[in-house]
Amino acid sequence: MLYRRALLQELSLSSAASLVILIAIALVTLFVRLLGEAARGELANEAVFAYLGFSLLHFLPVLLSVAIFIGAMLTLMRYWRDNEMAIWLSSGLSLNDWIRPMLTFAVPMALILLLLTNSIIPWAANKKDAYKAELLSRDDTSMVVPGIFAESQGGDRVFFVESLNPLTGTVRNVFMQSRDSGKLGVVVAAEGAQRRMDDGTRFLVLSKGRRYEGEPGQAEYRMIQFDRYWIRLDPVEVKARERQQSIRQQSTAELWRSADTDARGELAGRFNVPLGLLVLALLAIPLSYVNNRAKRSYGLIAALLVFFIYHNLISVTQAWMAQDKLGLIAGMLLAHLPAVAALAAFYAYRMRMRPFNFRLGRK
Repeated sequence: MLYRRALLQELSLSSAASLVILIAIALVTLFVRLLGEAARGELANEAVFAYLGFSLLHFLPVLLSVAIFIGAMLTLMRYWRDNEMAIWLSSGLSLNDWIRPMLTFAVPMALILLLLTNSIIPWAANKKDAYKAELLSRDDTSMVVPGIFAESQGGDRVFFVESLNPLTGTVRNVFMQSRDSGKLGVVVAAEGAQRRMDDGTRFLVLSKGRRYEGEPGQAEYRMIQFDRYWIRLDPVEVKARERQQSIRQQSTAELWRSADTDARGELAGRFNVPLGLLVLALLAIPLSYVNNRAKRSYGLIAALLVFFIYHNLISVTQAWMAQDKLGLIAGMLLAHLPAVAALAAFYAYRMRMRPFNFRLGRK
């Protein structure tokens, strides 16, 4: 029917616009945070965009749910403000007639969320873990940022460079402090660069500098002046415990077979988001009613309040399941039954109101 096609088209446009805005906000927020970590030397510069993609994928299910809910609310609220809803209701439609087109739009989105939470995001978590292990296995100089003191993975070296040429990889005004067999060594050099040998071994070659060596607390230090000073850069060996698979990396089948309570909470979370999307989409129908004589923001504020309460309830029940306070079925029922009850109450309340029961010829 005409109203279904019109509703689906506007729902798609409103939800897409909301999703683009939310993704843009998330990207800016994540990018600023990751740039801060890179500036402090906690993250390699080349890893910023990779981590940005992984982080965005992690938040995408929530962003998609919020975007669809906001899109549905904005669409239906516009119908009320422009009196289009009154026209459709006067033509013989009721509140229940809007459920089918809303589900026609929401069910495919819920299936996409199901694919994201159960397949794509665990895959991305595995890729992120592998990439993180590869970063940890790199040599110490990969984390050096100009103007920032950087500590090596083993904690036995501290690096500082004043400037870095990104084209040649040459650093200037280098400072390095190291400890070896209880002796403290300090190296300062005018410049330095990495060299890779034919066998793959990497060296940091410092030029025109001095090395000071001695024991802390003692007055005697040895000073060596050099034209070239070669330091071997051994890759860091990632420990096995650092490569253990986390709960978020496991497949849904592995979580289902696991007796771990954390796995139970993660499993519930992968199904809570798609189910929550369906409930929120249906909640948008009764919550979207706008009284043109009242302030128009009230409906949207109430809808956002309902969303945050629902989202927090889902998070709390997942935490209780992870703490073994609730079983899987009981936890999911506790998360969604209050929302379903609120949905039924909103529908019952709106059905008794004249705008939803209005028919042509009724007083």
